[in-house]
Amino acid sequence: MISDDNEEQRIIRIARALCRSARIDPDSAIDERTRPLLPGSSTHSAAPLPAWVAFRDSARAFAASYPREIVSSL
Repeated sequence: MISDDNEEQRIIRIARALCRSARIDPDSAIDERTRPLLPGSSTHSAAPLPAWVAFRDSARAFAASYPREIVSSL
């Protein structure tokens, strides 16, 4: 069984890869290109979030869509 921490790290790796595939630096702050991708995008945080956060839900959906054997190495 995969621990919650390992699962979260995997989701982050996938989210960062999705962000890079969109030609966005995952470590850059969320801007007008990535803000619409955020769930509840109308809320603004005081602290700037890294761009990969906008891809977290997509990463979770990607990981859930495929058998664990296929996405376990990601």
